[in-house]
Amino acid sequence: MLILLDASALINQPAFTFEESERYACTYEVLEEFRSMETRALVENALKRKLLRVYRPKHKYLNRAKKLVRSKGFTKMSKADISTLALAMQFKEQNKEFLVITDDYSIQNFLAMLAIPFASVMQGKIKNIISFVRFCPVCKKEYAAGSSVKECPDCGVELRTKRIIEKSTKNL
Repeated sequence: MLILLDASALINQPAFTFEESERYACTYEVLEEFRSMETRALVENALKRKLLRVYRPKHKYLNRAKKLVRSKGFTKMSKADISTLALAMQFKEQNKEFLVITDDYSIQNFLAMLAIPFASVMQGKIKNIISFVRFCPVCKKEYAAGSSVKECPDCGVELRTKRIIEKSTKNL
């Protein structure tokens, strides 16, 4: 099976080993997040042994991932997070059998939303799929999370953000 790694897969699991029987993948952006000497040595060894392959997601999947993230109101996802999500979307559309390993709850949120299989290392899995909306605290009018509106056009009050639980992941 192909295992798509997020940086947290190696960073949060000090005893991580690349198994000869598996194939591993990550993006260049994830590769850049490996900063400790131990993790870099582990990754470089896996690259030399051809156990790990580094991908660049196609541009259309990066755009789709960015658009999805924005539409759900997530504002703090890194380039590595977006690239991992984009590559997962690409693999799914290519009908590849794969599993994403990540402790990042934001990535897990979108993987669950897209019905892409994932596992965690240390943190556990998310319990709910969430998104965010912007709202006026005075008149309660809601605005799309990706909207550029900063203040309510009716009240002139600065908009706030609230979390919305879309559904539970218990049945996923």
